[in-house]
Amino acid sequence: MAVAAVMVVGCKNNGAKKAAAEANAAEEAAVKAADDMAQAIEAVEAAEEIDVREAVEKLSAAQSAGIVETAAEALEKNPDAVLPFALVESKPTFNGGDANDFSKWVNENIVYPQSAIDDNISGKVILQFTVSKEGDVKDVKVLRGVNEVLDAEAVRVVSASPKWEAGSQNGVPVSVNYTFPVVFRIN
Repeated sequence: MAVAAVMVVGCKNNGAKKAAAEANAAEEAAVKAADDMAQAIEAVEAAEEIDVREAVEKLSAAQSAGIVETAAEALEKNPDAVLPFALVESKPTFNGGDANDFSKWVNENIVYPQSAIDDNISGKVILQFTVSKEGDVKDVKVLRGVNEVLDAEAVRVVSASPKWEAGSQNGVPVSVNYTFPVVFRIN
């Protein structure tokens, strides 16, 4: 009997070691996926070009590791959650069009500040904003600025946006986050 008991304990220890090794491997994969996602997000926020396939693979790995929630999971936990543009089922639309129509509207309404022209200042201001469930643009903030004057003009114009048609998830209107570049170029 003593021999049998030792064998069972040995099996249990091997099982525990295997489970611990699997847990460590899963934890390492989750940490790597989180790091990869953070790098992808930083690249997008910095408006750097990244390989789309690589970004999709990193997002898939993060979702598999349980780091990134699906839109449905986020909305189930909090019906007022703001979804990232990439995860929403039906994207918000601007004047019946898409983000290109919004870009055209911004370009038509932007006023290049004279002080920036005089000082030969140009560049790309990266903004983030939310299109609410009601279609309002709100929470406009600068993720990466160029100059106080250019940053303020970019925020002013985007904040003055007419209403959008709200995005939806499973037919229910949801708030959606956008990251949007405003380019100032002196001709």
